[in-house]
Amino acid sequence: MKIFLPFTVKGIGGTATFALKFKEGMESLGHEVFFEYRPDYDVLLTIVQAPFRYLLDAKKRKKKIIQRLDGTWYWTVAGWKFPLYNLKAQIIRHWFADFTIYQSAYSQFCSEVFLGKKQHDRSALIYNGVDLSLFSPLGDTRTLRDNKEQRIFFTASAFRRADQILPLLQALKIYQKKYGDNFKCLVAGTFSKKVASLPQKWSHFKQVEFLGKIDNKDLPAYERGADVFLFTHLNPPCPNNILEAMACGLPICGVDDGAMAELVQTGKNGLLLETKGTGFWKKRALNLGLFADNLAQITKNQKAYSEESRRIAEEKFSLKQMLERYANVIQ
Repeated sequence: MKIFLPFTVKGIGGTATFALKFKEGMESLGHEVFFEYRPDYDVLLTIVQAPFRYLLDAKKRKKKIIQRLDGTWYWTVAGWKFPLYNLKAQIIRHWFADFTIYQSAYSQFCSEVFLGKKQHDRSALIYNGVDLSLFSPLGDTRTLRDNKEQRIFFTASAFRRADQILPLLQALKIYQKKYGDNFKCLVAGTFSKKVASLPQKWSHFKQVEFLGKIDNKDLPAYERGADVFLFTHLNPPCPNNILEAMACGLPICGVDDGAMAELVQTGKNGLLLETKGTGFWKKRALNLGLFADNLAQITKNQKAYSEESRRIAEEKFSLKQMLERYANVIQ
């Protein structure tokens, strides 16, 4: 099958990581994937949105259109403009897409709430997949500890909003007061314009080190050297960084919203802080003291949590499983 994926790959992470993994993996299964338009395609796969000229072309040529949906826009992240940001995805969902792939059950829920339920919704739920050979407990490991007893916490993302990082930093302050300061938290990733000043503002917190952008292939070495992966993003649809950390054997200390409970089995491979409501219309207050307690609890039984993280990644979230499911849908 020839799959046209109209997508411009810029950098790494997020949808760019998916697009590149998808192309490489599907081609290994005998399919062809291209990002630039060619009239000989069999299937148009759109990541949420696509230019209307390609959608109209697919309809004219009677080619199948598959829409992959992750999260949606809502009031607390986009303000009054959220219906405008959702409009194109909504039009594609109801007027163009022959089939829908949801990244998670949470993604399907968001789509039904903000894009509208679809009659005769031909769809599949396919979680993101992780390369279990690259992201593995085995391999080169960064030496991160300043002393043998020091705890190493790690997080990695493309930080675009303050709510993606501030709760985490505030929770670490509480952890420091309650459990001591023999720990280090490494923060990997870029900070967009809205939050570009945060690393400087928090430079006084000596237990936190901002690493800047790290290439995806170098992440496993850092994650193998850490004890716990921290994550406080609001309503993530199916975060790759969580799956990659799990594959490296990192326990997850996070928040029970978005698709997190679909990925992390709290009490087994991590602990999730309980929340109330959806966070769609009003920002939630998080009990960061309890988050700090969860972090301390994980460190006491880190090995067991770590083994469960790797087991769950192998069982549910391998790149091979993801690609096979996409191939079944496309065929």
